[in-house]
Amino acid sequence: MTSLTAVEAALRSLFPPEVAVAAERTRAPDIAALWPEERQAIDGAVPHRLAEFAAGRTAARRVLAALGHAPVALPMGPDRAALWPGGVSGAIAHDADLAVAVGRRGAPLGVDLEPDAPLEETLWPIICAPDELGLLRGDPARLVRRVFCAKEAVFKAQDPAHRALFGFEAVAVTLVEGGFNAQFRADVGCFRVGQVLTGRLTVVGSTVLAGVAW
Repeated sequence: MTSLTAVEAALRSLFPPEVAVAAERTRAPDIAALWPEERQAIDGAVPHRLAEFAAGRTAARRVLAALGHAPVALPMGPDRAALWPGGVSGAIAHDADLAVAVGRRGAPLGVDLEPDAPLEETLWPIICAPDELGLLRGDPARLVRRVFCAKEAVFKAQDPAHRALFGFEAVAVTLVEGGFNAQFRADVGCFRVGQVLTGRLTVVGSTVLAGVAW
C-alpha cells in the first residue's frame, strides 16, 4: 500500500509551491469529524460514501490549516462540489482507498484520482471523441482512464461564481509527457471555446493523479 507521504509528495509535484495538499486514507466513516452542515449533505448515505466524504473533508481542513485558515465547515454546493471559504480555492477527490484535497489563496485549481487500471472499452467513446482516441499511443484502456482523470480535474478547476455542469465532449484532452493539454470545444461556465488549460499527471503506486492550476 502506497504511503500517504508518497501520495502527498506526488500531489505537490502537480502544483505550484503555494498550493497546499493533503491525503487521507478512506476507512470506516468518522462521522464525528464532520460538521453539522456537512452531515446534512450525506444524510442516509451508504457507509462507503460516508467514509469517502469524511476523509475528503478531513483532508480539506488540513489544507486550510496549512494555508493559515481556521477550520470551517465545507458544505456541499448544488453541483456536489465542496464550498470553500472566501478567498480560498480548493478541490477534493476520492475513491475507495484515498481522499485528497488541494487548495490555495488564488485562482481556481482542480484535482482528481483514479486507479491505474484498464477502463472497459464500452466507456471509451463516452469519455473521448474519435480524434482524442486517435491521438492515444500505447495502452488505450489505461490511457482513456488518464484522459478521464484529466477531464475530471479540469471540471473541478472552475471559478465558484461561474460554475457550470458540462460533459466530456466539451473539452478535448491531449496527453503529453508528464501531463496534458485540455482545449475547450464550447463556451461553458468561465471557460471559452478554444481556451487551453495545461495540467499535470503522475502515477503513485496504483493511483493516477491529475492536477490543474490556472
